[in-house]
Amino acid sequence: MSADAPVPTLRPEERAGLLTLLAAAARPLGDVVADFLARFPRERRLRVGATLCFLLEDKKMLHPTGRLIAFAILHQSYSSQPVNPYVPLLLNAACDETSEKSERVFVQLLLMSANGSNNEVLQQSAVDYSNGPVSASQALLPREQLEKQYCGSSVQPQPQASTFRSATVRCAIPDPDIPQSCANSSEISPPGSKQESASDDRESALAALLQEKSWGRLGPQWIRPTPPRLHILDGELQWLNPDNNHELLWDYSMCADTSRGAAIRDLIARALKGPLGPAFLSKLL
Repeated sequence: MSADAPVPTLRPEERAGLLTLLAAAARPLGDVVADFLARFPRERRLRVGATLCFLLEDKKMLHPTGRLIAFAILHQSYSSQPVNPYVPLLLNAACDETSEKSERVFVQLLLMSANGSNNEVLQQSAVDYSNGPVSASQALLPREQLEKQYCGSSVQPQPQASTFRSATVRCAIPDPDIPQSCANSSEISPPGSKQESASDDRESALAALLQEKSWGRLGPQWIRPTPPRLHILDGELQWLNPDNNHELLWDYSMCADTSRGAAIRDLIARALKGPLGPAFLSKLL
């Protein structure tokens, strides 16, 4: 998918199901992926994948275990297909030096499992992997070797970002008062603790964010000025916009006493039938 494409809107039941899967940190990753494939049909997976890409852009949006589940879903949802559209994202995550080593090792294990040589990572849960010694003992491969091992020599270059990409603003802005260590803490807290309350706040914020129709990136408004009018040729009709600012005129004869004109109307009616006498003519004048 293009980096500048608008993120599709999910249905309410799809949003709830996706958040439920991302919170299933104690379930084996293989079961979570199987549940995802059963819940979302093939024609809807690209929309859900775009949502996961949006949630993975900021490391504070998802819990570390939720990020591992999201990476597993993006990789396994197209594992049976000849082309996975999320390979560039997975390669960038595997080589991102700003991320935790455990996360980079996890993504590299996913990429190497495409050849069927390492599927044990999907048999663990996200919590077991985070607390296990696998990430500490695993060596990180350089990007060139990872691309050669996973994609061979046919690595498609990523599409260049649009000129408006640098001018867009994310709808989700991280809170600078929250330290990075708190956002990436993967410790399991007892029920009723402050960390569990913060986790509930995180899930509520994600649910509200995914309900917005404008989530993703807000780009600048494309200003389209009114084009100038063409020159009017001789003999060509010109479009006129007359001003219709008419003022209301008050009829002062409304509700007036009309009995005084009854005698005049009677004399005029007589005059239409024949000449008036001197007395009637004097009265009329």
